[in-house]
Amino acid sequence: MKEKFSVKVLAEIAIFAAIGYVLCLLQNQLFKAIWVNGGAIGIAMVPVFIIAYRRGLVAGILCGLVLSAVQMIGTYIYITPMAASYNNKAIEITIVVVQVSLDYILGYTVVGFAGAFSGLYKRSKSLKGRILWMTVGVVVGGLLKYICHVLAGYFWLNPEADGIWGVPNGTMLYSFVYNLCVVFSMIACIPVMLLIVKFYPKFLNVHHYDEEDEVADLKAVEPADIELQTEEMIQTEIEKTEE
Repeated sequence: MKEKFSVKVLAEIAIFAAIGYVLCLLQNQLFKAIWVNGGAIGIAMVPVFIIAYRRGLVAGILCGLVLSAVQMIGTYIYITPMAASYNNKAIEITIVVVQVSLDYILGYTVVGFAGAFSGLYKRSKSLKGRILWMTVGVVVGGLLKYICHVLAGYFWLNPEADGIWGVPNGTMLYSFVYNLCVVFSMIACIPVMLLIVKFYPKFLNVHHYDEEDEVADLKAVEPADIELQTEEMIQTEIEKTEE
């Protein structure tokens, strides 16, 4: 548990959350003409997947939460118009809180649940096994995000509004179709993560780096240096005794 919340791990989480935010901005700009109420196709989930597999479930969730928070601060938040249709302030506030929580707070946070499979991934001895558990984690994280946005989409249903791809905006089918951008993004993330698994597996095995650092530290201390330090200590003690 100490390792999960060390300064090094927190720094990694912050860095990858920032990378995810930049990717999120880029993909939103590219697809804003299609998903006018928010949504895009891209690989902004990849940084969260990387942390989830490098550092585990808790770190993955925290990275997703940080990314969600930064996204809320740095981008325009779309609030459902449904809240304004009620004359009850308590209901209006509740609707906004639920919709924002599903769309923004939980949107990337749940992606970190891919880290639940990081242990199985690291214990796999074969490339096929690692590919399997990586794919499973990405699919689970991506589908959880999709479910959050589909549920949030309920608050956007409006029979009088324009539909998308021939699907009218009035039933939950609209929410399932509109938020398919998350599924497409998940599919786009799979080959990216598998390329890392195939060509740079050490990047996801953080313990490999820790062991290398320890070995490097040991190698940095030469036997001659140890002998010299020992002799200096003995000489110091002798001088103290003579005094």
